[in-house]
Amino acid sequence: MRARTAGIRLTLTLLASAVLAACAVQPPKPPATAAVVTALPAVPTPAGAVVKPHVNPVVQPWASIQASDVMHDCADAPLIRANAARYARSPAHFEALLRQSLPLITYVQTKLRANGIPGEFAMLPMLESSYRADEPSRHGDAAGMWQFMPTTARRHGITVSRHYDGRLDPVASTQAAVTMLKSLQRQFGDWRLVDMAYNAGPYAVTAALRGHPGLGSGAIPDIPIGAAGRRHLAKLMALNCIVREPARFAVRLPKPTGGNALTTVKVPAGSHLSTVASMADVSTSALRQLNPGYRGARIPADSPRTLLLPADAAQTLLTALTVNASESVAQVDTNTPQLAAGGGIPLPAEPVAPDPDSIAPDSDPTPAVPAEHRVHDGETLWSIAHQFHVSVGDLKHWNHLHGNTVRAGAVLHVHG
Repeated sequence: MRARTAGIRLTLTLLASAVLAACAVQPPKPPATAAVVTALPAVPTPAGAVVKPHVNPVVQPWASIQASDVMHDCADAPLIRANAARYARSPAHFEALLRQSLPLITYVQTKLRANGIPGEFAMLPMLESSYRADEPSRHGDAAGMWQFMPTTARRHGITVSRHYDGRLDPVASTQAAVTMLKSLQRQFGDWRLVDMAYNAGPYAVTAALRGHPGLGSGAIPDIPIGAAGRRHLAKLMALNCIVREPARFAVRLPKPTGGNALTTVKVPAGSHLSTVASMADVSTSALRQLNPGYRGARIPADSPRTLLLPADAAQTLLTALTVNASESVAQVDTNTPQLAAGGGIPLPAEPVAPDPDSIAPDSDPTPAVPAEHRVHDGETLWSIAHQFHVSVGDLKHWNHLHGNTVRAGAVLHVHG
């Protein structure tokens, strides 16, 4: 990827708060045991059924990174040592970067592990963009958390159009990055060279290897490649060294929780993002923050139509789609971004204002709305909220509910 920006943003961000955070040293936490996310089954559910919310498994990305050791990240090399010291100069701010990026780090680590890619590469988006999925392209250069150039993106199957930019889509861009990293590994056979090729391009690495069959005994391969390629690898190693030995740098790794788990849901083309957000019981801004590749108000037909959501919100969306569709073909998955083929289902139509000419002269255009509602068989919180034009969150608050299920016969307050 582009050499001139790799790591600059992350370095400057960390240095900016070095003075303020100088006293923020905290004791390290012991790494937790690794766990694996299990895919939710894409099994059709009869219309009217309520899907019970599941308990999110806790994924431990740090354990996967610490268990992998293909790059000698903490080798005593001056370039690695200097970059590690620079990144960890403000431990508190480095911890904040890890904490705010943890859901995406967890998602990426799950994909890397499923494809046999070393855990060290979970820090690659941190180096490239500080894990900013919405990092825009300026003057046609790289974009997204993996920093794909437009030509590289299209070569790896990423759609870039007016209404959808897959480089900004964590799901599509991560799948492309996985494909690219595996291809480079097949070509070069050394993960250090893979990182150099990701940054400088495979042709640069191929040219550097001509006449240099050996890579030397140092942590960084001793081949005649540009300084940018060597620095990029050293920075990736430095970031992983901090994660591998946090106590050495007075860094406390944030503790993953079930709330960090992200999963994907495939929705029909043409769906309004605001409607999907309401069905998932999340704000539209939160939905867009996780899915910045979708630029317009609707899901375009030429996009993957796969949205990334917190696992609980994805389950809520699945429930709403299932209950409110004539037949259930909603699909949810946590391991494979490209979901199994299946028909789309229409989202509930948005309310349409009645034609004023169709209202009889003696009719009341604003009938009274009841303050309470008795739940019927097959109804869900979302369907009731949709019926009375309120949010699921409000229904929960007004009725002191904590889960996403509601029993038939219960009486709910539908207004504050």
